Amino acid sequence: MGTNPFFNKKPNTSSSVLEDLTVETIRMYGRDMVYLPRTLVREDTIFGEDNASIFSDGMQMEMYIDSIDGFGGGDQITQFGFEIQDSVDLVVAKRVFRDNFVGSGSSQIHPQEGDLIYFPMSRYIFEIKFVQHENPFYQLGKLYTYRLSCELFRYSHEKLDTGWSAVDGLEDAIDGVTGASGDIIPQDGYGINSNIKTEGDSILDFSENDPFSEGNY
Repeated sequence: MGTNPFFNKKPNTSSSVLEDLTVETIRMYGRDMVYLPRTLVREDTIFGEDNASIFSDGMQMEMYIDSIDGFGGGDQITQFGFEIQDSVDLVVAKRVFRDNFVGSGSSQIHPQEGDLIYFPMSRYIFEIKFVQHENPFYQLGKLYTYRLSCELFRYSHEKLDTGWSAVDGLEDAIDGVTGASGDIIPQDGYGINSNIKTEGDSILDFSENDPFSEGNY
């Protein structure tokens, strides 16, 4: 026995109605997000990363928050220290995504891993880790949405010049301070060793009397 021949499950004229309903549902129950496409500058093909990436544009579009099961419970201590692995799943309509990028003159036609999403309500920035293109899996006869699996973004000296002050300010707050001339002076939190050196000088004694040890023995 095959499927019922009296019900047409192939894409037809009614598919546009289903797509309109999908878009409208996300507009009703979703939230406004800002999509930040990544531009690669010096891609490391071995490690699959590019710390010199540039984010030079930001497009607002509505997305549905599908799941927050992994948010707030992903903190753990690993061999690399304390890690925050909060995650969230978002759904965006394919038509909405396509229209936003075509209108901006971009050649990008679908979400990509590594791109960022800024959520103004919570002021969080998420990084796309995986894009699911077939969700839901043809239940409606056609694919209308993307499901984006995201994690909190870890800033690593990328250039943020999106035109959204809340996003661009992150680079100034973390990566540098404003000098007398108005330029941003890079300040790496892991590279400021003055406090460590000051405390170390009060403990270590490399004078002529005790050049090798760390105290009186």
